[in-house]
Amino acid sequence: MSSIPESWLGSELALLHGEDGDGRKAAVKAWKARHVDPEWEDFSLIVCREGCPWAEVVSALSEAAPLGAARVVLVPQADNLLAKPKELPAPVLSLLKQPIPDTRLLLVCRSALAAGPGRPLGSKPWSDWIKEGRVLKLGALESGEAAAFVEDLAREKGLRLESGLAPILAARVGGNPGVLRRTVDVLDLLAEDRRVDEERLNQATFRLVEQNLFVWSQAWQKGQVSQALAALRQALEDDPGGAPLQLLGQARREVDRLARLQEVRDSGEAGTSMTQALGLNPRQSWLVEGLQRTLDRIRPAGLRRLMAQVNQADRDLKGMAVPGSGSPLTSLTLELCRAWSGR
Repeated sequence: MSSIPESWLGSELALLHGEDGDGRKAAVKAWKARHVDPEWEDFSLIVCREGCPWAEVVSALSEAAPLGAARVVLVPQADNLLAKPKELPAPVLSLLKQPIPDTRLLLVCRSALAAGPGRPLGSKPWSDWIKEGRVLKLGALESGEAAAFVEDLAREKGLRLESGLAPILAARVGGNPGVLRRTVDVLDLLAEDRRVDEERLNQATFRLVEQNLFVWSQAWQKGQVSQALAALRQALEDDPGGAPLQLLGQARREVDRLARLQEVRDSGEAGTSMTQALGLNPRQSWLVEGLQRTLDRIRPAGLRRLMAQVNQADRDLKGMAVPGSGSPLTSLTLELCRAWSGR
């Protein structure tokens, strides 16, 4: 990624933030290539848990690295650590001002952080880091930049966009370069004749949202934890405003079906059509067997726990969670994986 400033790339303590998921991945890769010896990576690099507390970061930095290698600590989701800049623990502040020799630290925030009084980057040491070139922002493009970005991507793929379509696409999906790139990728698959009109754009943007929901739900229904968490992260990056409630709605629908199935069993309604009772159409009858297996596995106690997790996620997303935090849905995703896989 040629646009990465050398001042940031060479920083032993650095901060990366912004909504551009693809750009963040490229920047993290470039920073690691500069600071991590590939032969010693398994022993010198520590990747902290997403949303971890400062205590975990300090502990990781304090661990000794192999002789001759630097201890490198990567925090892949540090938004929570910078949420209250004036409440930075004294040991952390001291460590950031006077790092332990031969240590490296990269903090990654998936949302754009604001500077100024009372803002995440408005107080020391972050304000100093900005002046020193230790902070790199990879955020959304402005409307004109986004439209030009779309036109360049389309040209690379040999797509012929209908006049005025690039600004419409940019206005619809926003200025996140990763989302714009994936939308053009979908258009590339749809437009076999290489022509893109507004109808195809409607199809592409609809499929982008549906694809995220489908990949996420398919992953947790198979108990694939890493895939489910990756799909969750992608959905939140693509649509941070709308995706959380859409994902929650998808999960609630499946949990409600389990609850209805339990009600039918408890009532002993003989001859009841399970397909109809669960709100499924005849073509979806094959889903009933899977729901029955899941309910047999988790039993009523597990169902109550699952319903409580859905309700908790709903409350968090409606105001109790840290803005931009994926933690309520992360916990829900893990609970769904356990329920459907039997782990």
